[in-house]
Amino acid sequence: MEKNELIEKLSNFIRKEKFQEINETIKKFKNEKNYDMVCFSSQAFINMDEYKEALEILDSIRNDYSESGEFCIRYAMALYNSNREDEALEWFKKAKEKGVKEIDETSGRYYPKSVDDRIKRAEVWAPRRIEKNKFQKELREKRDKKPMQNVSFDEEVLKGLWYHDEFSLREYLGKPATDEDFEKVEKELGYCLPESYKALMRIQNGGELRKNNFEGPFKRNWASRSFDAIGLYGVDSSRRYSLCGEFGSKFWIEKWKYPNIGIAICGTSSGGHDMIFLDYSDCGPEGEPCVVHIDQEGGYEITYLADNFKDFIDGLFPSFDDEDDD
Repeated sequence: MEKNELIEKLSNFIRKEKFQEINETIKKFKNEKNYDMVCFSSQAFINMDEYKEALEILDSIRNDYSESGEFCIRYAMALYNSNREDEALEWFKKAKEKGVKEIDETSGRYYPKSVDDRIKRAEVWAPRRIEKNKFQKELREKRDKKPMQNVSFDEEVLKGLWYHDEFSLREYLGKPATDEDFEKVEKELGYCLPESYKALMRIQNGGELRKNNFEGPFKRNWASRSFDAIGLYGVDSSRRYSLCGEFGSKFWIEKWKYPNIGIAICGTSSGGHDMIFLDYSDCGPEGEPCVVHIDQEGGYEITYLADNFKDFIDGLFPSFDDEDDD
């Protein structure tokens, strides 16, 4: 099989989500110890912006193939586009040492072809990535991961929190939430819901947010500061936009491939290309989750927003257009 033919074949499988056929094709090359073709198969995923899958393929042959210039450049590209610029820099430099000067045509029309240009970009972003990762790691380490109890919200926080338009009432707002509703959702999703979330849902069971912006704690002129939060999911599964509804948490994880770190809790103006999650990765399914933003178009980059759900709700504010509305 020619390389270009392989790229087209795998790209077609990716579009049609024929993962078994993809695995069988790559397994065949691995059994034949044809690491050139295994390495090249990752290019189809890179071209289709499926960097996680590309990294899985490349990681599987790294020990046997890491001295190949072709491997190094593909690995560097997959890392860079997965927001791991600090790691990518090492592999871009290694590719250059192996004689790679330009990235081949199949790497995408919009990428700089020069490896030197990619190294310059990575050198700019690597220290920024290290700084952000260190900052977020410190926030996670110092936050209280024990479940909060007896939570309530101030009247000023609740004032003007919700929209009550027709779409919100039809697609989001559920019947008054009960303990049975919470238990059902917890059983289906496998996580204990925060008491602060339950307290808010007892007041209103989901809805579009009028206070629909949140400023993240990591403030740099090159980093995103304000994150939008359009609609908050409730626990009435008959509503399409609810935790277990048609467009609930499992939909985003299974269909849109968001990382399985917790519960998709809130949609944004992008229509699914970024989401707000309750993140249980550092506290376990029974602990107090933090709140994070996940950017699907940015390689599922995770940005830490708040130590807990209450702090997230307390920090919401309206867009400028709505500030003076009654």
